[in-house]
This record gives sequence, structure tokens and C-alpha cells, in this order.
Amino acid sequence: MSENITHTAVMDDAFNLMLISNRFSDAFKQAGKNHRRFGQLAGVTRSGDRFTIDLLERYRTSWPGGSGDSGADTLGAKITFILGWLCHRATDRQFKPVFRSFDPEGKLSPTDCSVYHDAFLFRELYMNEGEFSPSMFERNMDSVAASKVVDAPSLLELFRVSLKRILIEMHTFIPDQEDIDGWLEKLHSLQQTFYVDSERYAEAVARPDPEMIRRFIEEINFYDRSEPFLVLTRNLRNGKKTTNDQLESALTAGTKSHYAQAVQRSFQYIEAASLFFEDDLDRDGLSERLDIGKPGSDGKSV
Repeated sequence: MSENITHTAVMDDAFNLMLISNRFSDAFKQAGKNHRRFGQLAGVTRSGDRFTIDLLERYRTSWPGGSGDSGADTLGAKITFILGWLCHRATDRQFKPVFRSFDPEGKLSPTDCSVYHDAFLFRELYMNEGEFSPSMFERNMDSVAASKVVDAPSLLELFRVSLKRILIEMHTFIPDQEDIDGWLEKLHSLQQTFYVDSERYAEAVARPDPEMIRRFIEEINFYDRSEPFLVLTRNLRNGKKTTNDQLESALTAGTKSHYAQAVQRSFQYIEAASLFFEDDLDRDGLSERLDIGKPGSDGKSV
């Protein structure tokens, strides 16, 4: 669960930008449009940088119109998952140094800093007068939506039901048939930890601590609603017509908040992958632009 809402939000915004931009291949746009939900699964996976270049190289020869022969639908889902990996990595490179700098004494995992980032984005982007985004949670809490009241018990139940389902789905798609008992024990252990974490998330959403908000949202400039780049991403989320020229203008204006920088970095990673997919960038160039093997902004590995 750690940072999953943040990872998903960044990916959603980066994909929205990709779909209106002139910088990307038709293959990426088609894949991202048709398989976004599958790409969101990359938000809870790690080590994508070990596989992305090899897989992209393989899939570009198999994409219909290339030298191979493969169905576009299945291949599109795989490509979208890779793009989700790229967004995951971009988000980690932006925020891991932040966690180390602003919550260095944190003893909990996930850190309070990451919990408050997720809680802030949940309220800011995935909840509107009690309506929860279908891309993030199943609509299984009709009473919450109907009441339009944000209360901790209802949110806690929402997180327990929805996030526990995600945990079970992502623990493994197929149980370990060689050690089913061990698999069940691990799943139970993860579920117990998840139960405790969900309480922290629900409290951070429903009853946020003002000091935590000051430290982890305001002081570090986590999200600035007035930033032109984020005004544009919000417009896209709200279905407002937005053009490539408006996007280019927002990119030229630059990004300042950490969240905006994470989205921009994701956008740039996907752009580099698109150039590689179109054979306009070689492997070394892609590796360089994806920052593979480079330390984070604080000099530590990410």
C-alpha cells in the first residue's frame, strides 16, 4: 500500500498528458487509453528498471506493423504495464529523498510522510463530495457516497475492504502450489499489517494532524493548486478540453511542487520510452534518460 495512491495519481496524470501530447507514438497512446487499469498494477510492483528496456525492445518488434506478429490488445496491456513501471520509478526518484530528508526519524513503515502524501491526494484528487473515483476503489461503500460526510469510521471501513482486496489480488495471482500452507501464512501476516496501516490512512484522511500537514504537505511544497502545470492536470481530470499547445506552455513554465515534478518526470520517462519504441533513441540513450543506475537527488540509491 505504501505510496500506492501517490503512484497511481502520478501515473493517471502522466497518462492524461500523454494522450493530448504530440510527443508520443500512436502505439503508446492506444495502449495507455485501452489498458490504464492494468498499468495501475505497476504502482505496487518494484524493480521495473531491470526489465523495461529489454521488454520494450522485444515488444516494438512484435507490435502490429513491426517485424513480428502479435495481437495488439495483449501486447498493449504489457506496454501499458511498462509505462506504469516508468511512472512508479519516476515517483520513487522524486519522493524517496523527500522521505529521507523530512521524516528521517520515522520508525514506521510506511512513513508518516508517505501516509500524509497519500491521504492528501486521496482527498484532493479521488474524492469529491463523497464520490470515489472508480479507477481507484470499487464503489462498495454506497452509504459513504450517499451521506456526503467524511467520517473516520466509514473511511476506515472503505480502506479495509478495498485495500485488503487489492492486497489479496497483488500478493500473487496464483498461490504457491508447492507450499500452499506457507503462502496462506504469509498472506495472513500481510493482512494483519495491512489492517493496522489502513487505520493510519483513514485517520490521515478524516482527521489529519495539523502538524503533519504543516511538515509533510506545506513545508515541503508537496502540491501547489495554483501551479499552471497542476491547473492543467486538474482540468484534464475534470474532462475540460485541453490542447497540446497548452501542455507545452505549462511545461515551459516549469514545475515547482514535488508532485508536479514527479508527474513531469514520469511524462519525460514515457517520452524517452516512446522515442526508443519508434527507434529514434538507442539503448544507451534510453538508459541515460531513465536515470538508470544514477543516485537520487540526495546522493543515495533509489
